[in-house]
Amino acid sequence: MSAVTSTASLKSLLKLALPIGSRLVTGDPATPVNWVCHLRTRPPIFADLEGGELVLVSTATLANYQKPLTLEAIIEDLTETNASALGVRGTITPRAHQVAKACNFPVIALPERAILPQVERAVQRYFNNRQAQLTQRAFELQQTLQRHAASYRGLTTMLNALARMLDRPVVIHDRRGAVISRGLPASHGHDWDSHLALAGGSEFIRRFDLDDRTFFEDDWQIIRSPAGLTAPLICESRLLGYVSVLSAGEAPDEFDLMALEYSASTFARELVRQQTVDLTVETTPVQNDWIGEWLNSPVADDTLLALRAEKDSFQSGVWYSVVVFHWLPSAERAGGAFSPERMVKLIQGEMHQRRIQAPVGQYVDRAVLLFPLDEPQQTQRLKQIVNLLHDNLTKAAPDGEVTVGVGRPVYGLTALRESFKEAERALTLSEQLWDESQVAFFGDLSLYELLLNVSDPNVLSSFCDHWLAPLSSYDDQHHTDLLPTLHAYFANNGNMARTAHILNIHRNTLVYRLGRITEIIQLDMDDPNVRLNLHLALKVQKMLTAPTANVRSA
Repeated sequence: MSAVTSTASLKSLLKLALPIGSRLVTGDPATPVNWVCHLRTRPPIFADLEGGELVLVSTATLANYQKPLTLEAIIEDLTETNASALGVRGTITPRAHQVAKACNFPVIALPERAILPQVERAVQRYFNNRQAQLTQRAFELQQTLQRHAASYRGLTTMLNALARMLDRPVVIHDRRGAVISRGLPASHGHDWDSHLALAGGSEFIRRFDLDDRTFFEDDWQIIRSPAGLTAPLICESRLLGYVSVLSAGEAPDEFDLMALEYSASTFARELVRQQTVDLTVETTPVQNDWIGEWLNSPVADDTLLALRAEKDSFQSGVWYSVVVFHWLPSAERAGGAFSPERMVKLIQGEMHQRRIQAPVGQYVDRAVLLFPLDEPQQTQRLKQIVNLLHDNLTKAAPDGEVTVGVGRPVYGLTALRESFKEAERALTLSEQLWDESQVAFFGDLSLYELLLNVSDPNVLSSFCDHWLAPLSSYDDQHHTDLLPTLHAYFANNGNMARTAHILNIHRNTLVYRLGRITEIIQLDMDDPNVRLNLHLALKVQKMLTAPTANVRSA
């Protein structure tokens, strides 16, 4: 057994012992901890605290005490002890957050799935047998990456998971040195791009001089360099590329090395799978020519074209929504090189990777996707996939912007013509209103067309100021993000978990921000009229701030 570790920082425990997904809500990550314990179930609940402990509590059990307790009361009491921090499974109320922040007392939000006795054992194992806990943690990380791979979430999601665990940038190169994908930590205040620049190009790879070697999966080693740690990605004796954990100003530690060892094989398998998908897409002829022919044909030909479409994954008994993608070259690049054929192949690859049977084709200078839905009202997955496609195409598009228009879900090939027209109108509206890359959904179309025809733009501006000026002023004065939070909240239909994920914050932080919004506007967010006006004001603001907005003057 390794020597007992006497103390550890909260940052180390978050990285090496606490459940993956735990977040430090308040307090200093450098706070030292020397042990872990539960609250006592009978008074005096703090009797066993000797100082330096991480105290664990579940909010669900607080009401079971003989005298029900509140989380803020526990935090206030703990600040009078020598305890180091509080780990909470459950909702951290805005009031509890305020109390902890005012006292600068560290509070850690544990995942809802966390089992406190297991959390306690993991932290104790870190103190009593650090090497055993490091091995367990590396295994947990490997399992997380394998789950992402099994869910077809792609290299970027996997690399981001590793980067956030290690709090370091992570990058994958091909064997010639070209960057394939990268992952960034969640930490703020770091110039991660400058660190990634150290790992760019063939010079980074050339120093390893591995191209001519014969490789075996069980015969490779971690390569140390000033930039960090690098592991070759090997499959069937072939060198596929490299995965690197970057130093980012601080030398990699023992766990960074172990994490790379455990994860390299998973990344190698994912790289092989991705290359196989790309090769399939590149070598398979585009069979969706019927889409262009269909859009150029009269309605009378739909019955005949439906038979042809059914040979290419189109199902006559399924609801579809038409999605139109268009690449606009920058002013400096009049011709452009991002062809609609290239867009079609990239979209096909994404659909194949996610096992979505969706026809993709080309119409003039557009890529057209027919996205299947189980029910017409269940559009959340449609929006998620379209936003993902938009992001990926934007990254792949040189010197230009990708705009997207989405038509409403319809049933049948003839009705899809109307969905296509609606997607085209949404696309055109997006290109007229905004200079930057955008996605315009069918739900926005009528609203923006209505707003664009308001005779007096001052009416819109006054409405926008009435609802949003207090929040905008608060954000400016306190350097907060209440308006972006509100926008994300409405964009995700009020889904708290999804909104918190998009904003990369804990759910309790989101609850706190929404509470602050309610306090500032002094209105009830549960009132549907309040929510409608706030949501509409955000859309008006977006339209009014568009460089090319053309609201008619009186």
